[in-house]
Amino acid sequence: MKKKLLALICALALVFSLVGCTISAPDTVGSIGDFEITSGMYLLAQYGAYQQAAQLAGTDQDTTDVKAFLKETITTDSDSGESAVVSDYVAQQTQQTLETLAAVDARFKALGGELTDEQIATADRYAQQMMDQYGDTYTANGIGLETVKAYERLQMEHTALLELVYGKNGEAPVEDDELTSHLDDSMYEICYISIPLYNTSTYAFADDDQKAEMLKLAQAAADSVNAAGGETVSDQVSVLHEAAQNALPDIYAVLDSETSDDSASVQTELLTESDVASAFTQDGAADALRSLSYGEAAAVQINSYTLLLMVRVDPLSVSSLDDLRSQILSDMKGGELDDALAAGGAELAHDLDSSAMNKLPAKKIVNNSANN
Repeated sequence: MKKKLLALICALALVFSLVGCTISAPDTVGSIGDFEITSGMYLLAQYGAYQQAAQLAGTDQDTTDVKAFLKETITTDSDSGESAVVSDYVAQQTQQTLETLAAVDARFKALGGELTDEQIATADRYAQQMMDQYGDTYTANGIGLETVKAYERLQMEHTALLELVYGKNGEAPVEDDELTSHLDDSMYEICYISIPLYNTSTYAFADDDQKAEMLKLAQAAADSVNAAGGETVSDQVSVLHEAAQNALPDIYAVLDSETSDDSASVQTELLTESDVASAFTQDGAADALRSLSYGEAAAVQINSYTLLLMVRVDPLSVSSLDDLRSQILSDMKGGELDDALAAGGAELAHDLDSSAMNKLPAKKIVNNSANN
């Protein structure tokens, strides 16, 4: 009789919970190493993993239909053709993200790292900006401000690890001559003027003949920069600006467009190889930049809608090595650090609660924006 009564009570409780209640989310889903994973952090990692999968979706796959998309297959490596079921991919990427976060926290503490008040304030400020911009999406997915703050502080720790590991007083310091060599060989400081390959009033795009004519005129301006020379970066920028002022009216006129007050404004930027690969997508554009010597100018069509009139300059004539150290280390050692963190996180003791994670399934993700 007691067993039947207990069964009846349990059955009634289940009915009422399904009708009028929802199961509350667990506070945590366990830990990896000493890193406790809150439900919010788990959901944030899972949401990020889903977005990674969405970026790999085919044109015929609807990523806003979460339940259906999770059952589909995506190509995870275009070179090898390797594929995965989306639900498996999301689960794997979620765990890898959490392992890396745990490794970041563990390494940062092991090396005596401590965020400054300024770093914490910067992380918190960025978290608030993220909530201001994406708050509705985060809230719909069970992610609150405190979770985003915790995540951004971990990102600040990750950035600081570069200096703690590879900096002057780090665990495995990179010598100045190595930094300088990497800067010379694999990074590109350019002063440039961007020229749109479309009419700035009508947004009508240039055809191939018009692009060729605009590039020819821009290259003539680059030739004049090379002829004038210039000992310092200031001189080179001045010559570039003057050449652009003289050439741009004719270049814009190809598309019946007119220059504006800032058309000849010179921008300066330090690019990495990955920056060049992602931005200089037109055939031969990246190689044209790589072939430039310091002080040499060229005109290059970098993609279907932009020309650059640019001069490559010595980065150390613009900034000191100490000022560039973090940026160089990030480009030079960032991948190595991330690989070490991923491996280290996988080796940490995993004490994850599967029942808690099951209460936070990927099928409940709210994704309102299709990625195709």
